[in-house]
Amino acid sequence: MLFLKDKRSTLDVAEHTVIIPSICVGNAAQLACDLLIASKELRRIGSITHPALIPVYGPSAYQHEPKEKVSSCELYEGVEDKLLVVQFRAPWVARHTGHFQKELVEILKGSRRVVILSGSFGFEKRVIEESPWAYRASDNFKEAHAAQLGNEELIKWKEHKGDAIYGGGNALQLFKAFDEQKVPVMLLFRYLLEGDNSTDASLIVRELNELCEDFLQLRNGGDGSFKLTVPKSWNLLFGNDVTELLF
Repeated sequence: MLFLKDKRSTLDVAEHTVIIPSICVGNAAQLACDLLIASKELRRIGSITHPALIPVYGPSAYQHEPKEKVSSCELYEGVEDKLLVVQFRAPWVARHTGHFQKELVEILKGSRRVVILSGSFGFEKRVIEESPWAYRASDNFKEAHAAQLGNEELIKWKEHKGDAIYGGGNALQLFKAFDEQKVPVMLLFRYLLEGDNSTDASLIVRELNELCEDFLQLRNGGDGSFKLTVPKSWNLLFGNDVTELLF
């Protein structure tokens, strides 16, 4: 299931923060991980295969690694920041999802913390005036981030306590799988709509940066702003241009 580069036999995730996108509405979480990988220039260290993953193979998605290839599930690491990003390029096969989640948790359960990114249909937001953000955090994650999540004046996200996230893919099931193994885990999602969700992706990274600035370290200005690198794969985010031969 796990294939690592450089002849590595095991994946050491101790003290690592793991970011996992859920295949959600608008692919916003995957786009957010694209921005993280490109902006931090994370290095591809391996891939994961499983019957739950539809096979995908193609050219590099990032300009900082032009010779790499992409597959259904890739692992990208930032050694200095102890950051590991899991990126999916294909939807999951429903009947194999449970087993895949169990195997994924087994690989990553030794990490310091796990953050799952996702999205939900905008029309599921019942109160318009409320924040477009919601989260779910395990008890041990809340203890580790009490300063951020425990301060009602600073936290602008609404805690999600429901049994479903409509449009969120397998985010909630994956969250519960990590929580059962006592891994500090948080699920962060945004209410959004289908379409061009590149802006939503940058907003997700911005919110994540506010929570985890100590390892993302994206800030580069005195006003708190930061610069994101758009990956070259976004040049054809909606496919090729319409050929003039049609007209």
